[in-house]
Amino acid sequence: MDIRQLQYYKEIVKQGNISKAAEILNIAQPPLSQLLKKLETELGTTLIHRYRQKWELTESGQLLYQYAEQLLNQMEEVKRRIDEIEEGTTGTVRIGVSSACSNMLIDYIEGFREEFAQIKINIFSGDSEGLIKKLKQKEIDIALLLRPSNTEQYEMKPLKKEPTILIVPTSWTTLLSAQPTLEEIAHLPFIMLGAMEGYSLYGNILKAFEEHEVKLNIIVECKDIPMVVALVNRGLGISIIPRMNYKSLFYEQLKIFEFRQFDFSVEPVIMKLKDVPITKAASQFWETVK
Repeated sequence: MDIRQLQYYKEIVKQGNISKAAEILNIAQPPLSQLLKKLETELGTTLIHRYRQKWELTESGQLLYQYAEQLLNQMEEVKRRIDEIEEGTTGTVRIGVSSACSNMLIDYIEGFREEFAQIKINIFSGDSEGLIKKLKQKEIDIALLLRPSNTEQYEMKPLKKEPTILIVPTSWTTLLSAQPTLEEIAHLPFIMLGAMEGYSLYGNILKAFEEHEVKLNIIVECKDIPMVVALVNRGLGISIIPRMNYKSLFYEQLKIFEFRQFDFSVEPVIMKLKDVPITKAASQFWETVK
């Protein structure tokens, strides 16, 4: 028993006789009669009692009709949804985002939802190093993160570069000048963004202090920027982080300095694997990012 047989059987029952069904289906009557007999033989039952002037569905025939109608409706629904996915109006896009870029993603999603309200978005948060691994393993379609050093295997859209900033607990600002220097902050407890493969911020910070012949007082290392900010906000130390749009983070108890002595910027990017197909839904999201 296959889909075509169920389609023909449903039409036979719907029309009430084989002649009308054959006309609707645009096939000859004898093959349709043979198909009905074949179904009955295959199922080992009589589906329709056939009299001279009257047809009557058996209990088994009614059950098969209900099954055929349900299955064919489901097939139509599957086809419709596949068409929508292929057109990019529904489906799912899997996006990885680093904590540094989380608010950028919120802005992109807001605009994307206005045009593609039926597309589901799965968000995977993590540090840039972990997100690159997920991208390589095809666990996500797209990643929004800070640009790594090696990007040969990725297609990439660079976004606006951001400088690094010095963040200090508000209560500590009296210890510093209006433009703090590396020498001024070296003795203060420092909360360091952890080293990550493919990224140079960690090394650049250490190098800057070494060049000025001062030793950095690192008390905590952490790869999660919101945690770094929260620790500084609590008054546990200072830190140097990328100046991103951290709308959702707590900044009540800290002071931001444009740290000119440490001239290093980061570049947010949106990336996908080069020459690897992604879903239509993911392609639609990719195209919305300018």
